[in-house]
Amino acid sequence: MTAAIPRNQPAPADFLAEANKLAKGFGWQFKDIEREHETVCVAKIAADPFFERFVWIFDSERNMLRCLLISAKAVAADKTAAVLETCARVNEGLPFGCLEFAFQERVVVFRDSADLDWGPLAQVAEDTTSKTLNLGRRYAKAVTAVLEGSSPKQAVDLCAED
Repeated sequence: MTAAIPRNQPAPADFLAEANKLAKGFGWQFKDIEREHETVCVAKIAADPFFERFVWIFDSERNMLRCLLISAKAVAADKTAAVLETCARVNEGLPFGCLEFAFQERVVVFRDSADLDWGPLAQVAEDTTSKTLNLGRRYAKAVTAVLEGSSPKQAVDLCAED
């Protein structure tokens, strides 16, 4: 038995209004970008020592929202293996979202996504943004500790104690 569930498919302009409202609420400068079936809002995070950008991506084909919280500093080549292990250790215990390493830019990225059929656009955008920021807040210190020489296990264990 299947139930007919009405689709909640926002227009790109509605998505941009929500993303811009969130960016303004944090006091972030932002820029909107259109590409193929994606509408993107990129916000610069000036006041944070660890993070540089927050990105909202609305995929109109998949009807989903992706949020990315991107670190400011590139990871040195000799720290790549430790950062990758840290990503794996963090991700192992997460019920949602993830920590990734962007190989081209050599930065760490916290990511979460949501199906926009789940609920009203404003609620989905706010909740997904909050979950992504909370991931970053909780685990940025693990990445920092690894970059400063701690083992990935020690660094992630410190976050688990919080």
